[in-house]
Amino acid sequence: MNKTCYNGLFRVNSSGEFNSPFGRYRNPNIVNSQTLRAVSAYLNSNEIRITSLDYSEVLCSLPEGGFVYLDPPYDPVSDTSSFTGYSKGGFSREEQIRLREHCDELDRRGIKFMLSNSSTEFIREQYSHYNIAVVQAKRVINSVATKWARSTRWW
Repeated sequence: MNKTCYNGLFRVNSSGEFNSPFGRYRNPNIVNSQTLRAVSAYLNSNEIRITSLDYSEVLCSLPEGGFVYLDPPYDPVSDTSSFTGYSKGGFSREEQIRLREHCDELDRRGIKFMLSNSSTEFIREQYSHYNIAVVQAKRVINSVATKWARSTRWW
């Protein structure tokens, strides 16, 4: 879906309904039957399940010795970059704390995880007892794709 949305954005409104505007793509490659069939075959042959659940339900079902990559809505790096409306109700600081608590539980259960987020003081404090690597990454975060700004991801 995001391949046809404005700047590749995915978001929902307060009712949980998808509401990203259309992008202006001349020829988006979204209906490629060969690729779709190959992905379907891969998912089915590897017993991969795609679910629509609260992340906590998925994390609770992970086996000991497993691994999970977490990519939540990032903690805003400034007052003007406070968009977290990718899901119904947004992703507040309380949700960031809830996620860290789940990461603590994963750690106790021997499940490895990697998490991406903004390198804000709040996030660094939440994960201070974990191994953090700061990585500079360019992100298009402007309504005009040529006016990009740098943001920092970490895991």
